Amino acid sequence: MWNSRVPKPERIRLLSELVSHFGSFGPLSAQFAGLYSSGNLAALIAAPVPYGDVSVRDAIGARQVQALFSKDEDLVLPGVDKEGVAFSKFLETEAKCCAVNSRPIGDGGGSHVYSVLHGAERKIHSILGPAVALAAFSFAFGPGATTSVKAAEACFKTKLSARLACSTNLEPYVADFLSEVPHLTAHHSTSGSHPEAGPPQKDTWTVPVDVTNGRLQFVPKTALTHRSIVVEPHLNGFFQKGVGSYLKRRLLRAGVNLFDQSRNQRLARDGSIGGHLATVDLSSASDSISSGLVLDLLWKSDAWFELLDALRTPVVDYRGSSYRLEKFSSMGNAFTFELESMIFYALAVCACEHLGLTTENVSVYGDDIIIPVQAVGLLYDVLEACGFTVNAAKSFYSGPFRESCGTDWLDGIDIRPHFFRRTLRYSDLFTAHNAFVRSHEFEAAKICCDAIPPHLRLWGPDGYGDGHLIGTYSLRTNREIRRRGWGGGLFDTYQLRPRKLKTLYPGDWLLPTYSVYVRSGLDGPTDTETVRGTAGVERVSIYTLASTVFCR
Repeated sequence: MWNSRVPKPERIRLLSELVSHFGSFGPLSAQFAGLYSSGNLAALIAAPVPYGDVSVRDAIGARQVQALFSKDEDLVLPGVDKEGVAFSKFLETEAKCCAVNSRPIGDGGGSHVYSVLHGAERKIHSILGPAVALAAFSFAFGPGATTSVKAAEACFKTKLSARLACSTNLEPYVADFLSEVPHLTAHHSTSGSHPEAGPPQKDTWTVPVDVTNGRLQFVPKTALTHRSIVVEPHLNGFFQKGVGSYLKRRLLRAGVNLFDQSRNQRLARDGSIGGHLATVDLSSASDSISSGLVLDLLWKSDAWFELLDALRTPVVDYRGSSYRLEKFSSMGNAFTFELESMIFYALAVCACEHLGLTTENVSVYGDDIIIPVQAVGLLYDVLEACGFTVNAAKSFYSGPFRESCGTDWLDGIDIRPHFFRRTLRYSDLFTAHNAFVRSHEFEAAKICCDAIPPHLRLWGPDGYGDGHLIGTYSLRTNREIRRRGWGGGLFDTYQLRPRKLKTLYPGDWLLPTYSVYVRSGLDGPTDTETVRGTAGVERVSIYTLASTVFCR
């Protein structure tokens, strides 16, 4: 079966062959391969790469040896409690946010830091613009779990029917927010709930809404630690997503495109070649955005602060205990990504302006920041004064290496490895084979191919996913194709069948209205019943004109 697990003996043999292959690329690669051979995976994963002292080929090999294990979610290392490490990090960032909240922002940073912060306040005010009515937002449910819906059942069907819940911050304003979605409100009201029965009088509606805390959870991140997220109350997530989408559009008007990472990737490449641009990465960036910092930077836009504060979740539960958050918002909040991007962009731009540098090449995507090298020192001071911690292992302002948004550049060459992120399945070997083919590592691709049973191997062109192997293939044709005079043909590929909830739910009558609401102005259907997971594998035929023959 294409998506079944590779047997353990075959998996060990495959990894050993890949380590042996990439370990031959140079001295550092051989050193990393030696750590694997000695069973010291923790040291292998944590080992730094001195990019300025190794060849490109050696760096590629060393990085790939690490990548076989560094993000393996199922890898269990002796003495490593992934959730415990992540929870300790959560408490550490909370303590740091508390320290920031207890003092004036920028205290002790000097006049240059205060100047940048003052400029950032004005910059954020100009990005946000004046306060807008709730009708300007397009609220929507996201794909993940809420406190009312489990992740395994998360889809529009279940979320429209689930019991409404909100945080303590949202409770005083929930009636105003619910007035923007009258059909949802009517469905959950205790009287006159269906519009076909005639519109009920507003003062007769009783809409039960539970007031609840968020739920702190941990999800896989690397082989050494998990990542903390917060499962938001049902209504918080719904309204947060609308605000996040609006902020994304406002940032786009200011020149920050959160719909596309390619600008950051291009500038990172330029920085690796010319050395004039730095890439800055932060540790636990979203967990370090303190409430005091947001209040200080948004005080000129107090209506916006009140809106964001109303939608945040101030208390989370974890293993029977409750924790009042010192951070403003966490991963799981649907506007955290846009909020942190706006804050880091404002700080980076104003740091450059304070130094009289051009802001032409300033770019931000989440906590991936790109700035001129001359501004690095000041930006570091500002970030530290705001309670952030620069990730020194992933920030680069000297030497030939830069990384940003999933690309790693060494002297202008992308040396990004292919990561094995879970216990290997045959489908992962298809993906790895194709990744190695695209990076011209044909021997590594052959190692992956040889580990796939011959009866599972399908071949086809690039550009159609990883359900088949990229390589020499033959298109097949049929009478219908020939009769129509089509010049292409068919090839086969595997794909996962999505899992769908076919159960009827009380809120299903809302699906047409909700679909029109969230897809307004866009083309394409709204998927209302697909949930996390898979319903199996199918082999499908795809028509293509791509008839190029690849060598394998």
